[in-house]
Amino acid sequence: MQQGMVYNIQRMSVDDGPGLRTTIFLKGCPLRCHWCSNPESQMPHPQLMLFKDLCTGCGACAEVCPAGAARREGDIFIRDTKLCTNCGQCAEVCLAKARVMSGKLMTVAEIMEVIRKDSLFYQNSDGGVTIGGGEPTAAGDFLLELLEACRAEGFHTCVDTCGFCPEKRFKKIVELTDLFLFDCKHMDPALHKELTAQDNTAILANLRHALQSKANVRIRMPLIPGKNDSEENIAAMAYFLREYKVKDVDVMPCHAFGRNKYAALDLPLPPAGSYTQDALKEVLDRFARHGLVPHVV
Repeated sequence: MQQGMVYNIQRMSVDDGPGLRTTIFLKGCPLRCHWCSNPESQMPHPQLMLFKDLCTGCGACAEVCPAGAARREGDIFIRDTKLCTNCGQCAEVCLAKARVMSGKLMTVAEIMEVIRKDSLFYQNSDGGVTIGGGEPTAAGDFLLELLEACRAEGFHTCVDTCGFCPEKRFKKIVELTDLFLFDCKHMDPALHKELTAQDNTAILANLRHALQSKANVRIRMPLIPGKNDSEENIAAMAYFLREYKVKDVDVMPCHAFGRNKYAALDLPLPPAGSYTQDALKEVLDRFARHGLVPHVV
C-alpha cells in the first residue's frame, strides 16, 4: 500500500469546498511561491519547526539530541540547522510544544480511518474530502490511490491544486475528482516563473484539459500587490476563461498569516505585502471590468 507524507489533517473544515469537509494536507510542492503561507508544506520530508517564543529553556531537547544540534542561547535552546537531522527526538520531549515535527508518513488505510469518522457530517452537509498541500498532485500514485478509496466509499472528493503536474497523471486525477480548486497565479509564463520558480505551460495545459472535460473547476487566484494584480494579467485571465464560459473567480488577497512558520524553519520572510481596503477594491474592480465576478475568500 502506498504511503504519503501528511503534514496536517483538518477536520470539520468549511473553507475547502462545499459542506463540512476533512482536508488532508500532503507535504511537498514543486513551486516556491513568494507569498506561501505554509512553508512547511514545500519540502517532501519531515521537518523540525522551532517556535522560540514558546521555549522555556528546560534543556530536555539538548539531552536527547543525537547530533548536538540543540544548544543554549540566552534563556532558550536554539537549533543549529547545520547539525540538525530532523529526527524529531527533541519534539517528542518538548512539553512546551516549542519544537514540533511537520510531516508524517501515512498509508491510505490510516487516512481513510480518519475520514470515516466524519462521514455522517458529509451526509448532512453535502460535504466530503479535500486533498491539498503543498501540491497534492506531486504525491503521484499515493494521491490516485487515496482518491480511488474515497470514490469506492462514495465520498465527494475535491483536489486543491496549482495544476503543476505531468499531463498523463493529471488526466487520471480528473477521472477520480468531483471538484477542483485550481489556482491561477499568473498568465505570463516568464512572470509566473519569477514568482513561483516554475513557468505555467503545464499548468495551463492541465487547466484546459479539466475545463474541456467538463470537470467541476473552481478558479482561485492568490492576489499579490504589484505582482499579479495588474490590468494586463487580469485581462489575460478573463480572455483565457471566456472560451470556457467561466466568470466566477475566488480571489485570495495576500496576508501575513503563517509568517511565524518561516522563523520556525529558519527561513527568510517572503517578499509579499498586503492590501488596504481601498487598494483591494480597486483590484476587484479590474476583474469586473473584464467580465469576471470576483469572490473574496
